[in-house]
Amino acid sequence: MKIPKNLLIAGIAIAVIIIAVVLYFIFGSNSPIKIFSVEAKNGDVTERINLTGQVRASQGVDLAFETQGRIVANYVKVGAKIYSGQALAAIDSSVLQSQLKQAQAQLDALNIDTVQSKTSASLQTLYAGSLSAVQKSVTAAKDILLTISDIQYSHFTAQNQQNIALQDVKARAVNSLLGRPDAGSWTSQAISQLNGGAFGLVQDAINSPTQENIDRALSASQIALQNVGDSVNALPIDPSMASTERAGISAAKTNINLEIITTSANIQAISAQKVNNSATISTTDAQIEAAQANIGAIKTQISKTVIWALFAGQVDKDNIVLGQIVSSNVPVITISNNNLEINTNISEIDLTNAKVGGQANVTLDAFGTNAVFPATIISIDSAPTIINGVSAYGAKLKFKSQDSSIKPGMTANIILVSETHTNVLLVPKSAVIQNNNKYFVIVDSGNPKKETREVSIGLSDDKNVEIISGLKLGERVLAY
Repeated sequence: MKIPKNLLIAGIAIAVIIIAVVLYFIFGSNSPIKIFSVEAKNGDVTERINLTGQVRASQGVDLAFETQGRIVANYVKVGAKIYSGQALAAIDSSVLQSQLKQAQAQLDALNIDTVQSKTSASLQTLYAGSLSAVQKSVTAAKDILLTISDIQYSHFTAQNQQNIALQDVKARAVNSLLGRPDAGSWTSQAISQLNGGAFGLVQDAINSPTQENIDRALSASQIALQNVGDSVNALPIDPSMASTERAGISAAKTNINLEIITTSANIQAISAQKVNNSATISTTDAQIEAAQANIGAIKTQISKTVIWALFAGQVDKDNIVLGQIVSSNVPVITISNNNLEINTNISEIDLTNAKVGGQANVTLDAFGTNAVFPATIISIDSAPTIINGVSAYGAKLKFKSQDSSIKPGMTANIILVSETHTNVLLVPKSAVIQNNNKYFVIVDSGNPKKETREVSIGLSDDKNVEIISGLKLGERVLAY
């Protein structure tokens, strides 16, 4: 059971009642302290806790510019209603705006579609040139095979080891360049009718010049040309050969080597161009990302030249002066929301009778005691704050209805209604004496000798104390 605050000063209370009784019996009705006998009666008692507090907005903040600059705009005034995200004031951002335009122009110049189009066009041109060159190369190689085939069948038909090796080398060349003859014949007539192998892939690429088809044709042609070159180099110079045949072999070697070099160079050029294109696109992508990051950073700096409302509410203070040079992080505008609360502290003695959801009546010094504003406890701190050496717990109350006449900073007088007991036995507060955490009354039964009786108490208010046991209805006690 909680001990009421006004009954804790045990020594004073006991001294007062004892002195009053002694004086009463010595001086009678002339006693300086008036003692009277009162009957214990049934009634209602409501225990209340009296507190003081201050009206505050649930959200309130001082706003400042994040960077130094000259103030060029003030969009609000004190008392103005604001919405979340609203621009409240601004400093000069013309330099940043110029930087933003320049950065945007740099980004526009780095259009990735344009870069990809240029690199693709360069590669496509290289592919077209390579396809034309390889078409010439395989045609020349076919003619070379026809030339050395005629020489072979004129001078190297005997089935000896040298001729058999020559036949194998030429067979690889014919197969890789033109495809295998139906009857396995390597005569000039049979070779002239072949259009498969690398030669056929080149024709496919001409009909459908995709990069994939051209790559396939170039790769196959490079192998085929090398095989043709091997067959030419394998053809020996025989004393029985005519001078024209010797000249033909020499020319064939020169021509096939040239075609091999040309085809290999085209393949390398395409590969290098692809690598270069990839690097160019990657570099451009990186430049675009850097340009976008730069634009983002400038926009962030521009946003810092404006003070924005963090929430909906009103302007409480406005220290903006147009044209003034303001430093960063110096508050120039104060805003708060429209949700007003009351901040107060509850002593540890009263804490057990205060709870979240508890009801209270509030008066404000600005409006006098006749204007009562109902409120509800919405939070109580779990950790205490020491105030003048006494533990107290911070609490917040919310008005049941918002009133535009109530302003932050007003002083509030709070009455918490903790509990009510109805139809209980009551005596005046001055009739109850506390000593060593026990409570007593002096029973007046009409006899000169008065009885001191221990009682148990309950709730109390400004006038009465609830008697739970130790006294009966109708019995009289002394009070002062």
